[in-house]
This record gives sequence, structure tokens and C-alpha cells, in this order.
Amino acid sequence: MPLGRPRRRRRSGPSGLVFLSLLLAAAAVAAGLWYGYSLLSQDLRDRLAAQERRLQEARQTLAAAEAARGRLSVELEEARARLRYMETRYERDVPSGAARRLHDLVVRMLDQGVPADRLAFLIEASEAAPQCAETPETRQLPVALPVTLPGGVVPAEAVTFADRRITVTAEGVIATDEQGRLEAWFDPAEPVQVRFSRLGGETAVVDGLLPLHHSMVVDGAEYRFTVTAGRPGLIEVTGLACAFP
Repeated sequence: MPLGRPRRRRRSGPSGLVFLSLLLAAAAVAAGLWYGYSLLSQDLRDRLAAQERRLQEARQTLAAAEAARGRLSVELEEARARLRYMETRYERDVPSGAARRLHDLVVRMLDQGVPADRLAFLIEASEAAPQCAETPETRQLPVALPVTLPGGVVPAEAVTFADRRITVTAEGVIATDEQGRLEAWFDPAEPVQVRFSRLGGETAVVDGLLPLHHSMVVDGAEYRFTVTAGRPGLIEVTGLACAFP
């Protein structure tokens, strides 16, 4: 048998181990990358879900705020409408000026125990033509001044009506000249205070710019007074006696 060249043995042992190691390392890296990717993806998904929840909550809060604003707008309009209604009722029902004065007088008389039927009768009786004296009585009344003048204080004088049962006095604001110096009489362009005192009774005070008007009842007769400016330092008090009621 002829002798031949001897065969070389394959050295597969070490190279196979290297390849297997590389393969295992690559698998481990891939597994690590996949695990890291999974964790990162889950974290991103969690964050995205949280942001979506916050967005949904913000939308719900905004919707609730819009609804509340709508309710408040409706309530505000209703409040404004009620306010306008109350203002209209107040202007219509609450009297002013002369009507307010009569209203307050009627309320005061009712509080004092005067029957409502009696007040209604008196008001209705005032519609008829009054029976008054043919001529009124006029008195000249000096107006007292609340200051001391160089020549002394203007004394408080009085005039009387109805057989001295009604006494009238007046007080005014002192007049000044163009240089601001005090005059010896009152200023008819300023408010005047007139007092009507009933003998043994109460005193009514009427104040304001002239002319002034006042009425009072004494012993079953109504006395209607008109106060106007007269000569310097004086006012004219005119009284007219009429049947009452």
C-alpha cells in the first residue's frame, strides 16, 4: 500500500468557541437593547397617557368653567332685570316732592291713630270749592337776623292772625353789599325760615326760598298763608281763613 501524505486535522475547536461567544454576546446586546427599548417605550407610553389624562381633565375643567360662566351670565342678566324692575316700581310707587310730603303726613297721622276713613273724607272734601273769607289779611313782618350788626341785633318781631291764636315769626340770612359789608336787613334771595305757632299748641317751621306757603287748622277753620318778600328787611305774610273741611 503506497504511502501518502498525512491528512491535516481541522482546527475547529477554538474558532467555534469564538463564534459562539460572539453570537451569545450579540444576543445579549440585542436582548439588552430590546429590554431598554421596551422600558423606554413603556415610559413614553405612560407619559403620553398621563398627558392625555391631564388634557382630558383640562378640557373638563374648561367645559365646567364655560358652563359656570354661562350660568353666571344668566344670573347677572336676571339680577339686572330685577334691579330695573325694582327701580321702575320705586319710581312709580314711591312719591316725591309734594306727593312725598303728603305721603309722609298721611303716614304720620295714621301712626297717631287718626282713622283712615277720616283722612280719606278730608282729602275728598278738599276737592270741593272752599268757602273762604272775601279778603285775606296781610301783615308786614321784620325778618330777624342771627348776627350782631354795628347798630345792634335786629329784634325778632311777630305778627298774629286768627285773633292772636296764630303767631308768625321769621329769620333770614343777612344781606351784604357789593363790597361784602353787612347790611341791616335780610337777603331775600337766600332761604328764609318762618315759624307758625298756634296758641297753646305746636309750632310748624317752613323754610326755603320765597315765596313760601303753609296751611294750618285752628278752631275748625283753615288758615292758608303765603309769605313773599316786601320792603327791605320785611316780608309780607298773607293769611286767608277758609271753612274746614
